[in-house]
Order: sequence, then C-alpha cells, then structure tokens
Amino acid sequence: MSFSGTKKSPLISVPFLKKRLRRITALGFHNLTVNEFYFTIHFTLHRNENTIAFYTSESIVNQRSPEWSYLNFPTNVQCLQDFFMRVWITSSNHSHLFLEYDIHLDDSLIPDEQKNEVNKDNNSLWLEMFGYRFTDTNKENNIQENDTKILLIDKKKRISFTKSYNKLSIIRMNNIIHAVRTEKQASLVYLQRLQTFFDANKDYLSKIKERESRQLHIENLKKYLHFQTYLYQQRLNVYQQKQKNIEDRKNQLNQNLSQLIIQQEVIHLYHNNLNQSRAILHKLIQIISYRQKKIMNEIYHYIYPIDNNNQNEYYIANIKLPQADDKIYQSTLFREHDHEIAAAVGYCSHLILIISQLIQLPLRFPIDYYGTSVIKIYDYSLEMNEYPLYPTSNLSAFRYGFYLLNRNIGQIMYHCRIADRNTDIRNTLESLKELIEQYFINSTNNNKHYQNDLSLCVSFI
Repeated sequence: MSFSGTKKSPLISVPFLKKRLRRITALGFHNLTVNEFYFTIHFTLHRNENTIAFYTSESIVNQRSPEWSYLNFPTNVQCLQDFFMRVWITSSNHSHLFLEYDIHLDDSLIPDEQKNEVNKDNNSLWLEMFGYRFTDTNKENNIQENDTKILLIDKKKRISFTKSYNKLSIIRMNNIIHAVRTEKQASLVYLQRLQTFFDANKDYLSKIKERESRQLHIENLKKYLHFQTYLYQQRLNVYQQKQKNIEDRKNQLNQNLSQLIIQQEVIHLYHNNLNQSRAILHKLIQIISYRQKKIMNEIYHYIYPIDNNNQNEYYIANIKLPQADDKIYQSTLFREHDHEIAAAVGYCSHLILIISQLIQLPLRFPIDYYGTSVIKIYDYSLEMNEYPLYPTSNLSAFRYGFYLLNRNIGQIMYHCRIADRNTDIRNTLESLKELIEQYFINSTNNNKHYQNDLSLCVSFI
C-alpha cells in the first residue's frame, strides 16, 4: 500500500551509544510544504506499515517547522530501533496523511556537529538523542560522497605505485645490508667467546654472584634499618609532643578546677546569703501583712465600723446607707437624707481606697478623694468619664457613680478570693463587711500565734 508524499529516511547517529526509541528526547521537521492556511499537525508511531499506532503525539497549530519534546513512550516499545512514523494534517475537520518515515536507529548515523553540511530541505526530519541532533540526509548526496571518497583512494594508490628507486639508492641499500650482516657475524663471534669464558669460570662467577647478591642484601638491610630508625625517631618525636600537650592540658585543667572550686565556694556563700535574705524577706512580708490586717482591723472597729440591725439595714460609722436598688435613688422626692447618703458613700470610698492601697491593687475605676464632699469616680472607657459620689440634681450620674463604686468592691473581693463573678455587688456595706471580716479580721485572729515569732524576727533585723 503506497501513499503520496512518502519519504524513506535513514537517520545519522552517534556510533558509540546504543540508539533506542526511549533515547529520543525531542523531534521535529524543517519547512513542511503545507498548502492550508489554518491546520493542525500531529504524528503517530507504528511498529511497521501494517500495525496500529502505539503512540500519538500532541497536536500543534499552524507550525510549518513543529517541534515536540518531553516525549513519554509506552514501556513495552522503548527498546525499538526500527519503527514507522506517519505525519497527519488536519484542516476543516478533515484529516489526511502528509508524510511517512521508515526510521532505522543503527550505528551508521553521525550527529550534525560531525557533518560538513546539514540537510535542511523541505519536509526533512530531525531527532535529538544524547544531547545531539540527527537530521535525515538524501541518498543521492550519500552516493556522491561515497564515489568521491573512492576516487580519492584510487588516486592515492596510483601515486604510490608510480614511485621508483634510482641506482645510487640501490647501491646505498646494498651497502647497508652488507654492514648489517657483518655486524651480525661479529656479534655471534663475541657471543661464542663470552659463552666459552663463562663455561671456563663458572664456579668463580657463581661465587662472585653470591658475594654480590649478599652485599646487595646487606645494603638493602642497611637502608631498611636506616628507614626504620628514621620512622621510629619521627614517631618518638610525635609521641613526646603529644605527651607534652597532654601535660600542658592537664595543668590547665587543674588550674581551671581550682578556680571552679573557688567559684563554687563563693557561689555557695552567695546561696547561703540569699537563703538568709529570702527568709528575712518572708518574715518581713508576714510582718507587713500582719500589720496591714491589724491596721485594717482597727479602722474597721474604731473609725468606720459597719453594723446591721434586725431589719437587715446596714450602717457605716452610725450612718445608714441604703442598697443600690433602693427607691430613694430613683426620684428627687426623698432629698432630706442627701447629706447622710453623701457622708456614707464618702466613708465607703475612703475605706475602699485604704483597702486598695494596703493590698496594692489599682482600682478599675479611679476615685478622686480629698476628704471633702466633692468625691468623684471615673470611667475612662466612656466619653463622659467623671461621675459624682454624692447626690446631685442629676441622679442618673450619681446612680452610675454608685454602680462603679460597687464594681470596685467586687474587683477587690474577686482579687482577695472572697467572691466570684456571680456575687451580687449591689449590697455595698454588706459586701464591704464580708470582705473585711473574711480577709483581714479572721486571718488576723488565726495568725496571732505567729506574733511572738514576728517580733523576734524584727529584733533580729
């Protein structure tokens, strides 16, 4: 079965590497003579002309010198040396055969770099293997090159056959041959004389041979002894140098050890001093804590005592302070108790400031207290951050300031672990009474047996 445009192509290749299908890394064509304006091109590979394709390439659009690289052939055909290629052109949903190549990857191929001229005619195929490019060549060019080589070889043979010798050259050659023969005969005579002398003095020569061999052996032994002596001296010097370095290192380590022992003693002394200072600091902290709680106990009993009656009404310094949700704070009709409420809130504010300073806790909402009736509390998270802690015409501002004061009490109780986040902080005096009695008074009564120890520690300091 024949096709139009069929082209048979033996490719040139590298003679020292095995050429297989898997070695092809890229291939392409030069100047395809395609008449269509818009077309796609692809190729298929077959084992022979009558088999189906075992590989189909990707399609390339409108390229008259197409190239394909990164070829991934099936595993079962990667060792092929002979295979058949068909090039297909597709245009207007119609595909037709354009070229056929019968490819033989044999040892008669050479790379383009080793050729005088590379064939780049129309519809010429090239392959890339082992980093070399191989292009197909025309058979007519190969035949002409072979004929030219044969003519050159014949011409050289004719030139070598026409060369001849003259008379002087022949005479010179005869003289040389005669001289060689004479020298050969003379060498044979000398060889016979030497053989005769050797036979006559065989015992003497054997003794000389034995003596010379013995002397040679002695010389070799002397050289070996000299070499071993030199080697021993070198090793001895290296060993002595190593011992010296070890001794120096030992002395340095001993010095470092003595310094470390001294430093260890100093550190031990520092450690003892630190332990003593820590014990003294611990005692001082206990003294300060005990004194703070005692001061707070005295303030609670003698300055700002908090009491309650049977009706669960709380008083601070004998002044009644209603709870935050009392109706007295809801309207302006009950203004006769404003001075009492202002005084009670002022006492609470002063007591809260004293407690926060004793336990060194910054208040979430700072209180501005200078011993006057104009006491203010601040909430810096709001645009209007100043609120009074005394009844004014603006009861909503006073109620919010009273709420912030209760928030401060809740903060101190949470810090002292008296209450949790779910504790009702609206009962102002009840919360303050619970805080002072549980954190300051009860702990002071439980730690009275430490008073003598603390007094001894103070005297020691």
